[in-house]
Amino acid sequence: MEPRQEHDPKVEQTANPNRQFDQLDGGSPKISVVTGMLLGALVGGLLALLSSSNREQTKQSLSNAKSSVGGLVNEVKQDPAGKASQVIEQVKSASTKIQEVSTDVQNVYEKVVGEVDTVKEDVTKIVETAQEAKSDLQDIGEKVVEAKDTALGQDTTTTDSSSDSNKQTPPTT
Repeated sequence: MEPRQEHDPKVEQTANPNRQFDQLDGGSPKISVVTGMLLGALVGGLLALLSSSNREQTKQSLSNAKSSVGGLVNEVKQDPAGKASQVIEQVKSASTKIQEVSTDVQNVYEKVVGEVDTVKEDVTKIVETAQEAKSDLQDIGEKVVEAKDTALGQDTTTTDSSSDSNKQTPPTT
């Protein structure tokens, strides 16, 4: 028999078979998923800045953003009430336009619904007409058969023209 080791991996594996991938906590700090994502984004951003064209684009974008925000801040500092009223007017104007668009959309919807109803009525009339035409064509077909039988000299003694069992068959020679 082998001597038992203090931390025998085989013994631990057989005692806990589902824990084969557990790692012992070596005192390392735990990183949350969000922290890992932020670190990944930071590293990705830094790697993207290795390209000189990306660095120049980023500098340009940041300077444009800085100047536009700075200009807006200066405008608000100079005339806060005027800027607030300007923003309110812009919102009112946009609201009016949105209301007009909403009304136009409602009108288009009502028009389409009206047209759909008209089309439904037309389709119903077409179906009725087709059914009538089908019935008329059946009657015409029966009359053509009777005319053929008469032309061939066959006697048609049927009272119901739609039943073929009452028709006489021609004599065979």
